[in-house]
Amino acid sequence: MKKTKARIASILSFEANEAELRTQLSHKNMDWEWFVKTSSHHGVLTSAYCRLKQKGLLDVMPEDLKDYLQKLTAINRNRNKTLLHQVQELSKLFNSHGIHHVFVKGCALLAAGYYKDYGERLIGDIDVLVEPNHLLKAEQVLKEVGYNSLGETLFGKYKKHRHLPRLIHHNSLGAVEIHSKLLRKEVPKILNVKQILGNRKTINGVCVPTPKANLNILILNHQINDFGHVFKFINFKACYDSLVLEQLQEQSTNEVSSKYHRLFYTLRALYFNFNTKDSKNTTSIMVKTIYKYLNQNRVVQRIHIRLVKFNIGLITCVEGLKLFVKNKHFRVDVWNHKSEVVKLLRGEI
Repeated sequence: MKKTKARIASILSFEANEAELRTQLSHKNMDWEWFVKTSSHHGVLTSAYCRLKQKGLLDVMPEDLKDYLQKLTAINRNRNKTLLHQVQELSKLFNSHGIHHVFVKGCALLAAGYYKDYGERLIGDIDVLVEPNHLLKAEQVLKEVGYNSLGETLFGKYKKHRHLPRLIHHNSLGAVEIHSKLLRKEVPKILNVKQILGNRKTINGVCVPTPKANLNILILNHQINDFGHVFKFINFKACYDSLVLEQLQEQSTNEVSSKYHRLFYTLRALYFNFNTKDSKNTTSIMVKTIYKYLNQNRVVQRIHIRLVKFNIGLITCVEGLKLFVKNKHFRVDVWNHKSEVVKLLRGEI
């Protein structure tokens, strides 16, 4: 697994490493089954295929796997083109109603044309950031053109969310999440909604953040919203997006802005080469060694994941218990949604 992850990183990187990579991938110990499993787990299977194609290395891949990935990437390419058309229509709709907005994360990178191939990136929901005072207006505008809310979960109704419930349209492919903020816990000095909206750019008919803002968004989304700072695992999808965005930067160095950035770049450096401009990065060699061991030993990973999930679950239960005691409406909802509560306690949702 260790060598497979290193080779996936070499495939995704923008270094001129074609000759060395050809030798590695042609070696008899190259495990293509692990390549598929690991890259799928990290959400970069089609990205890796496209990068191999761009590096002229598809001939080293087994023929049946190459055919499979070609078809899979074609499906994803068509899906992303459909999503892009939907995003363009949404941006046009919001602009016509004077709603200040930017599309963020994967859809922003796709709309801005930062990927060489539309099939590279796997995209889920369509995330759009709007001014807080335009939040309900944006939702109403979408509902007027046929979008419907998926509603909230039992516990979702009693939490302060960074976005409204997802909206879907029976004739559209992507579900839309309208955000008034981007993170579970705010980092205003780095991600300021007013600044992101004020500095937005319009590319291909879509409002998107600057590359620097989008880079901060994807790093902090992974570190905070996806608990990357707690789990301390490398995520190749986030790493690849950061590499794509860094190709647009005039400087080759990364200016680290927070403890979340420091951890992200420290973990990324386990597999990707880069330069960091950071006077505060005091991560010791011992800590880096622990991170490396944590990301390469499967047994240690499993134990760590269980401990972290147990801790997160315990915090959630304590918060739920406090709410149960204080809020009679929540107690009624818990009773009416007993099956959902049981699934939560079992870790099924």
